[in-house]
Amino acid sequence: MENTVLTNSMEDYLEAISILQDEKKYVRVKDIAKYMKVTTSSVTTALRLLTDRELVNHERYEYVELTEKGNAAADDVRKRHEAVLKFLIDVLNVDPKTAEKDACGIEHAMSGKTLDRLLKMIECLEECPKGVPECMKRFHDYAESGIKPPVTCISKDESESDLTLALLEPGTKAKITRICGKGAIRRRIMDMGIVPGANLELEREAPLGDPIEIKIKDCHLSLRKDEASYIFVKVVG
Repeated sequence: MENTVLTNSMEDYLEAISILQDEKKYVRVKDIAKYMKVTTSSVTTALRLLTDRELVNHERYEYVELTEKGNAAADDVRKRHEAVLKFLIDVLNVDPKTAEKDACGIEHAMSGKTLDRLLKMIECLEECPKGVPECMKRFHDYAESGIKPPVTCISKDESESDLTLALLEPGTKAKITRICGKGAIRRRIMDMGIVPGANLELEREAPLGDPIEIKIKDCHLSLRKDEASYIFVKVVG
């Protein structure tokens, strides 16, 4: 009975042969060995297994060629690899060398459903009319610097955009529209009387910009900038 289950190693060989077929007219055992950085005996052993599964055509001392079935399997592996690589580089901002190494491991464990979702996510990000979404820019800055930047929110209608309290200038009056923090941060903010619908005024900020002082009703409160980044407001007056 034919065994259709492919190991990670088999998939790597199919991918390598497919790539070499694109580059060369004829693929030889030594070409595969050089590309994969393995011995020719290892390649020969792998080719016997792939031949048994009708994925490659290979006679001793002859050229290696993928069968129709082998081409389909190799295309699937390459599609997964390219999707993971693109995600790591373009979305996560991983350097190409590290991304290439990591993609080789991740691609084998990815299901068709996950691959489909990944491709759709990349497509949506690429087609965003405003370029890289603000949330992704914020993530890239955070990943590079280790310092979490203030939260920003851009609505569909930029004329109605909310701002975070962290972005206001001293003397600005605003109305709180929502609180985005979760858990202890959200509870601390709400316990201070900072709730949606309340009006506030940013009175002053420290010389280095942190903390800031705000006024809500008759209360004067001090907030860290990272706390203020969870509070969304609309400027009034």
